[in-house]
Formats: sequence, C-alpha cells, structure tokens
Amino acid sequence: MPEATATRVLLRDGSAVAIRQIEPEDKPLLKEQFERMSDESRRRRYLTPATELTPEDLVYLTEVDHRRHEAVVALDDAGHCVGVARYVRVPGEREVAELAAEVVDDWQGRGVATALLADLSERAQANGIGQFRAYVSSENTVVLDALGRAGADRTGREADELEFIVDVPREGLGDRLGGALRAAAAGQLRLAARMARRLGLLRGS
Repeated sequence: MPEATATRVLLRDGSAVAIRQIEPEDKPLLKEQFERMSDESRRRRYLTPATELTPEDLVYLTEVDHRRHEAVVALDDAGHCVGVARYVRVPGEREVAELAAEVVDDWQGRGVATALLADLSERAQANGIGQFRAYVSSENTVVLDALGRAGADRTGREADELEFIVDVPREGLGDRLGGALRAAAAGQLRLAARMARRLGLLRGS
C-alpha cells in the first residue's frame, strides 16, 4: 500500500502540522498520542480513563477502509501524532456519518481540530457523505452551547444524550460551520464506541 500523502498546514499560532490519512503502521504513533492525553481528555473521548490501548484497539483505530470508516492524523515537525479526527458511516444511512476528533492537551486551542476537520470533510464529501451526526451528553453544557450558537440542528434525544446533525461543508469550514463541527466532534462517537467496546477499548465502563 502506498504511503499516504501529507499536507502541511500552518496553524493560527504560527506552528505547523502535517495532515494525512491514518495508516496501519501508525499504531505506535496512536499509542503514544493516547498516552499523552490527560485522564480528563481520555474520559471525554473514551468514557473511561483507560491507561492503555490494547493491540485489538489499535487494529480497529488504524486499519480503516477509508470509505465507511475514515481517519486522519496531525503530525508535528518531530513526527509525533498530536491529533486524530474520524468518521464512521451510519449503517443504513449512506449519506450520514458519526464524527469525532481528539487533540493532545498541549496542542489544544491552536487550530489542530479545525485543520483535521477541514481535511476530513473533504474526504467525506468525496465519499458521498452529506451530514455528520453527533451525540452529546446533556450535561456537557459547553459543547451544547457551542452547537446552539453555530446553528446545528437538534434532531433527537435518547436517555442522557442529545443528537445533532451538521452539514458537511462543501467549500471550507467558515467560522459558523467550523464551530459546529468542532463542537460536534467533541461529543462521543457512539457507533465507533459500540464497535470498540467489543474489542475491549471501553473496558471497565
């Protein structure tokens, strides 16, 4: 398999990252990135402050088909992974995918998530995906407020979660849509979580 082509992106603080599709060989990079995340960041993304990713977890997270399940990584100048964004297409809904992104704590607030989501959105469009779906805890007021300000459509509620739909941008994120995508990506990737649970990613939850 040919090596994925990376695109260098300048962030708003003047630093730069290289963004490319995830590859099976990225397992060590993803493991290192996970270990750099704080317990709170792990809990928000994985529902539990797990201390490691198993080999099975890493297979699920890196060996994607780039159509139904796509993931892109952001690498710093030293080649370390500082962020990941992914979507998983919803079965039976060809044009809808669930969305998630994570950035290591010391790179948060610098524009990494925005750059990742812009790249991921282009790939989603190319794969016929027109909408991203997000599930957000009803207690996560910060994310809910951001989604509301960005004009995301609330489409349902299940137990303690709210469901939102955000259109995949066709030409750039823009401030409003970019804010909605960043907020949506901060929610839980329910479909991926269900699949990952079978592999032990959410052990103890």
